[in-house]
Amino acid sequence: MSTAPFGSFGFKVELNLGGGDGGQNHGCFQEVSGISAQLNVTDLVEGGANHTTHKLINNASFSNITLKRGLCNIGLYKWIEQFINGGVSQRMSGTITIYGDALGNDGKPLPVQKIQFRNAIPVKWDGPALNVSQDAIATETLELAHEGLTVSNA
Repeated sequence: MSTAPFGSFGFKVELNLGGGDGGQNHGCFQEVSGISAQLNVTDLVEGGANHTTHKLINNASFSNITLKRGLCNIGLYKWIEQFINGGVSQRMSGTITIYGDALGNDGKPLPVQKIQFRNAIPVKWDGPALNVSQDAIATETLELAHEGLTVSNA
């Protein structure tokens, strides 16, 4: 395994609606952010022990993951619309695969790390910013709240 850091430009996002096997690629995402885990702690001050404050570990918390892509279909909005309208809606799990510089026998980059999130729900969708004076790709952004991360070597 290489000790050189991986680039941030080679990745793939697969989304599973309903937690089943076999991810679906809902378009090519150009940006993923918010991959973060944090342990929450409580300070405990002990009487007579003025030299220290004890730290008690509480629960873990995970920041929302934000996915950004070129606007190409309405599939992701339809998913959040189910939650908005109170209809039957499913949580989503997903995998973010990071690729390194090494190539496999087929000439494609080899995966080096996988980040999986589980039981995600959509909490925000931003549609495209439209401006007649700019020559830019229309993008959409989806923010997901989820129940945890698993990070592993690919």
